[in-house]
Amino acid sequence: MNKNNIITTIKKELRSMFRDKKTMFMIFGFPFIIAFFIFLMGFMEDSVMGEGGTTYNVGFNYEINEVEKALLEPYSLEYKYYKDKDDLEDSFENGDISGYVMFDNEKNTYTIYTDSSMSGMNVSTFLASYLEDYNEYLGNLKLSNQNIDPTEVYNNFKVEMMNVSGEELSTSGFLVELVMSLSFTYIIMAITLAAVNMATSAIAVEKEHGTLETILTLPITTKELITGKYLANVVIGTVASLIGFALTIGSFGIARNMFEIYEDFSISIGAIGWGVLICVLASFLIGGMAIAITAKAKSYKEAQASGQVLNYLCMIPIFMTYLDFKVSSTYYVVPILNYTTILMDLYTGKFEYINLLITILSTVVCVGVVLWLLMKTFKSEKVLFGE
Repeated sequence: MNKNNIITTIKKELRSMFRDKKTMFMIFGFPFIIAFFIFLMGFMEDSVMGEGGTTYNVGFNYEINEVEKALLEPYSLEYKYYKDKDDLEDSFENGDISGYVMFDNEKNTYTIYTDSSMSGMNVSTFLASYLEDYNEYLGNLKLSNQNIDPTEVYNNFKVEMMNVSGEELSTSGFLVELVMSLSFTYIIMAITLAAVNMATSAIAVEKEHGTLETILTLPITTKELITGKYLANVVIGTVASLIGFALTIGSFGIARNMFEIYEDFSISIGAIGWGVLICVLASFLIGGMAIAITAKAKSYKEAQASGQVLNYLCMIPIFMTYLDFKVSSTYYVVPILNYTTILMDLYTGKFEYINLLITILSTVVCVGVVLWLLMKTFKSEKVLFGE
């Protein structure tokens, strides 16, 4: 094959892609969603846990004692007293308070009022927890007045929650894994987005406009043309994935110093190096698959619809995280799905070299099969010219 023809084709495809500003914004702007999502989840979790400096003003229709004030502090709730319900409602409408508590002395009932916003849900949760703490305090006080040790009444046993591996279960731990799964999925989806757009432009659009037939009248073979288009696809996918990867690791690195939820996230040079390799491997495979899937499409819309299959495959690991799917070594043979999983392994302490080796070998085999299919497919005039 003529290397100059291949290089010329790569340059042509990349120039064509970079001229399309909307597509470029979509491809390279997409990974920034990852960083946004990581920080958003950190802020939300800290908000729910009453951390991160978020303080809520709440109103009461009664004066609270010093014990109640102390119980409010851990939940970042600032107390305000109002004489009647009308004042409470007006203050809530004006945004002076985020929620309020009404005590009905006759019914001996506390009623929490707020709205259905995120801050409203946080305030209602905090107020309910505060009232539970106060209720427990009153119960302990009654027991103490009767010379009964509260610890002998309530501390009959201890409850712990662990998974089958002996690790402590926590909502925060699940959320971190979910955020990581979404983030690494977005990285692989950035490749598919770039690859499908490039493949659509390189094959379907040229067939639709009749330029592919003109190109083949030049001194270039079909094999050289497809090789050039494929490598251009790999380049654009690699760049998109590495931007996403850098943003993800950088965001986690910053976020772990800002939010307690990410404090156990560790970053090592080895993990970064292997992560870069996975992004490159994924680009080689997905770049070829995108061309193969869109090759027979006769129009831009048809090619785009066909390429969505790759995006759907990328999303499977997210559902696996929700379902706590048990992954065996054979799973790492499955193309596309294994990339998100091995990236997760690198940053959750579950990494095993055998699984990395399986991922690499399966990718090499799949890339070889895809390239063979591409060369075979593009020998057909029906595929080349859409006849």
